[in-house]
Amino acid sequence: MKNRLKTFCKLLIAISLLALPLKLRAESDPEKLADYTWIQMLNSVDCGKGSDLIKKFQEKEARNVLLKSYRKDKNSNCNVENIRNKEVLLITIPASDLFGPNSTTLLEDADKYLEPIKRYLKQPDVWRVMLLMHTDNTGSPGYRKKITVDRALAVTEWFENQPGLDTSYLFPYAMSDDQPLNGCPNNNMDNRAKNRRLEIYLVPGEKMVEQAKHGRIAF
Repeated sequence: MKNRLKTFCKLLIAISLLALPLKLRAESDPEKLADYTWIQMLNSVDCGKGSDLIKKFQEKEARNVLLKSYRKDKNSNCNVENIRNKEVLLITIPASDLFGPNSTTLLEDADKYLEPIKRYLKQPDVWRVMLLMHTDNTGSPGYRKKITVDRALAVTEWFENQPGLDTSYLFPYAMSDDQPLNGCPNNNMDNRAKNRRLEIYLVPGEKMVEQAKHGRIAF
């Protein structure tokens, strides 16, 4: 319950601060980072001189680890891509792979879609793992906000309950229907299904940046 309350506070802060500008000062304290909006978190670390090595490392993680994991399931519609100048990994999981219609309880086989992410929560601040839960434009604004809050909480608690993980750099965000995919307006059933999704961003943390500056990322 304590973790749930803490996470709920993070989500409320994230929802209320979406309009704030970027914070430019570097920050590594997870309690302070919890106040960041998703866009501030996405840009919370400057890779600097280590950028080229980080790009190569993230591309390798995408190709050799994540894509291989998700392609084991032929029915999986999960997507993995490199963004923000290839320094950040973005994993997109359809909400239907994790939850039943209008449900906020994880499906029994949702584990197989979340398991590959555990790798990135073993060591604090090597990655900053962002969970962005999205929905479509059906239902009232209050319902859309609530379902993304509750689903983000469910995913966060799943990670918190896994042994051997450090979730201090795991940051959930409830996005409601504010960000449909590019070129995918909520004007038909197929598009709405695509917009109901969990986005997981793997942002390089301070430890990765420091290692990259010395020419080697040990993970």
